[in-house]
Amino acid sequence: MRRVALAASVAAAFALMSARATADVTKDQCVDSNTNAQSLRRDGKFTAARRELVTCGNPSCPALVRDDCARRLDELERVQPSIVIDAKDGAGQDLAAVEVQVDGQTVADHLVGTALRVDPGSHVFTFTVAGKPSVTRTFVLKEGERDRREQVRIGAPADAASEVPAPVPGTGRSTLGLVVGGVGVVGLGVGSAFGLLALSATNQQKTDCASPTSCPHVGAAATDHKSAQTDGAISTAAFIAGGALLATGGILFFSAPHSEKPTTAGFIVSPGGGGIWLRGQF
Repeated sequence: MRRVALAASVAAAFALMSARATADVTKDQCVDSNTNAQSLRRDGKFTAARRELVTCGNPSCPALVRDDCARRLDELERVQPSIVIDAKDGAGQDLAAVEVQVDGQTVADHLVGTALRVDPGSHVFTFTVAGKPSVTRTFVLKEGERDRREQVRIGAPADAASEVPAPVPGTGRSTLGLVVGGVGVVGLGVGSAFGLLALSATNQQKTDCASPTSCPHVGAAATDHKSAQTDGAISTAAFIAGGALLATGGILFFSAPHSEKPTTAGFIVSPGGGGIWLRGQF
């Protein structure tokens, strides 16, 4: 079946050339075309070789030359690469009014679904549709590669704008408020922890040294006093920072658009630490 198709293609090529001929090809022209075709074939210039073989297949050429050209054209048909372009617009619809250039040369002014013959090697394809930016692709086609299919998208997707969500004023403010408030809660927890340590150190100091006249453990009492002062200072700083962050987080959270916020939210602070609680649908 493939041989039949190739033979039909060769016959059609010869028929087309014959129909276009306005004068008979001379014997010398036939021989030269056959010779040129062989050189072009060796150089990988299949398209140019094909034109020469069609010329020497003209009915006015000697039968011996004509038969040899027909055989060579049949061989060329089997190995010349070809590519089928499937062009679509941004919405995925087929495009037919597409100009195709290969290495800067126009090979088609529209697509009809048939394969385009090219020479083996790397080629730059440019696809142009009126009103749309041109698309450039590079394809490397190999000898014997037939009817390679490539899809080319020309134009941006029609629904690209609808896929990008519109910005919402204040988006992320409630999240930032929760994060800042959470850090504030941690600060309050740290302040509470060091406050308890300071209180414990003060109580221990009273145990070690009940009064200036009754102080059996002077060294331990001095250490306790120093620890109480250090822990107290840390507790005070943590409470101040935590309270400021918690207040800032609350302002950010409660000033955010209603659509951002969960149904209810709050902070829990206790002497042993703190946390954030939320309730609602997300």
